[in-house]
Amino acid sequence: MNLRQKFARLPSGDLRMIRREVPMVSTGSVPALFQSPDVVEDQAVAVVRRLGGDVTSRQHILGQYTIQFAKYRGQTFYWVVENALGFCAYIVYDMRKEARVDTPLSANKFALKECVNSFPQGSFYKEMINYLLYIHV
Repeated sequence: MNLRQKFARLPSGDLRMIRREVPMVSTGSVPALFQSPDVVEDQAVAVVRRLGGDVTSRQHILGQYTIQFAKYRGQTFYWVVENALGFCAYIVYDMRKEARVDTPLSANKFALKECVNSFPQGSFYKEMINYLLYIHV
């Protein structure tokens, strides 16, 4: 398995924000409580190691974090970035004035933001949100 995210593009060259066939994780299939940031990190490192990835690469490790909130809870950041880029854009944009607090949810959201922003394509979210705000006004 390749540990690098692939950014799907439309024929126009624009980033594809979501794939139509994106399945959501059933809330019954994931734990009800948030996992601690240390547990999420340890699990991600173990997956990267198992897949033969570079455990010193922050991108590889963040890609294997599991999202702890919202409709894609239980999916890896890698999966969410590849399959629901619009969701990532919304979360990152929505966090623009959010302060980090000492909770598992906050740690997970800021890790997702770090993951998205670690790619040159990560800055797209500002443009996408501005466009969405423009067409809904």
